[in-house]
Amino acid sequence: MKIKLYLTLLVVLFGFISCVQHPDVAKKEQINKIKHVFYPPFPASPKYQFLCTISNTNDIKVKESKFAEFVLGEEAKKGIPIIKPYGVKLFKNKLFICDMKTGLFVLNLENGTFEIWRGEAPGVLGRPVNIDIDTNGDVYIADIIRREIIVLNQKGGFVKAYFVKTKFSPVDVAVTKDKVFACDVRNHKIVVFDKTNGTVLYTIGKPGSGKGELFHPTNIKVVNNKLYVSETSNFRFQIFDLKGKFIATYGKIGTIPGTFARPKGIAVDKDGRIYVVDAAFENVQVFDKDFKLLLFFLNSGNCKGCINLPADIEISYEIPQYFRAYIDKQFQPKYLLFITSQFGNNKVNVYAFGEYKNKK
Repeated sequence: MKIKLYLTLLVVLFGFISCVQHPDVAKKEQINKIKHVFYPPFPASPKYQFLCTISNTNDIKVKESKFAEFVLGEEAKKGIPIIKPYGVKLFKNKLFICDMKTGLFVLNLENGTFEIWRGEAPGVLGRPVNIDIDTNGDVYIADIIRREIIVLNQKGGFVKAYFVKTKFSPVDVAVTKDKVFACDVRNHKIVVFDKTNGTVLYTIGKPGSGKGELFHPTNIKVVNNKLYVSETSNFRFQIFDLKGKFIATYGKIGTIPGTFARPKGIAVDKDGRIYVVDAAFENVQVFDKDFKLLLFFLNSGNCKGCINLPADIEISYEIPQYFRAYIDKQFQPKYLLFITSQFGNNKVNVYAFGEYKNKK
């Protein structure tokens, strides 16, 4: 009966995908002709501007570093495609993209070079899924094949690894000053490591659908001393304090805005806005700190600014000059949004959140 129920829901949900977009969004075939794409579109006051898509190293007009040229040869000159991206992070003008097929793309937006990190023994990457970077610049990578959190320095050198003796399936990682939070999707929990010595301090959650219980958690973020967890199979997100105490939960399966079908990436800005990527609806829903739905936006497909099976979302208050060149002169950005898609032409889309100032 459960299988029949889920199949019925999936049919309904996929039929709903075409209906969840903002009703005033221009037809997809017209979007590519627009110089600047905004959400919501005019005459509403735009809050988001699509800036650019990165699906190949040539999309950012980079030149290969000498190391990349030596390793990749002619392939580097043609541009390296990003195949199946998940986690993304911007750190001091370097854009890090976890490609589950290729490795870790490192795009230097300041000097126009790129590298692909595959790690080095004993930290060779298997399948990097998600990423976080601490204040020192160390790169923490959730590797589901290695079943470890691999740590690399800013040169790609191996630093350390975090793991547990039993089967461990890390798909996301969040780093604080003294702890490393790893999202264990198959064991339905969050594993918390001591950042210094790698010992497991405690776990958060257990299998289930009650408050504080987890069922296939896929994405996490730590913001303002709170842990946000997106649960794909519970169709919701939950909030805990950093010791694992349950704070709040929101969401349920449904076919209307404010409900979820396959929630994955989650992000929270400084004002408490909560962004949730839904891989089935192929949209992004934005909630305030009281879980009131503020906006749902983005189109599915290969048109300009569109997404296709989105996976993760990342907020950055760092706005490199490279991205500022794409911003409309009347749009005042406050931060950037990076959204990854695992299928289609648009693999990593970049948006700016801000205010549109009309000329007087």
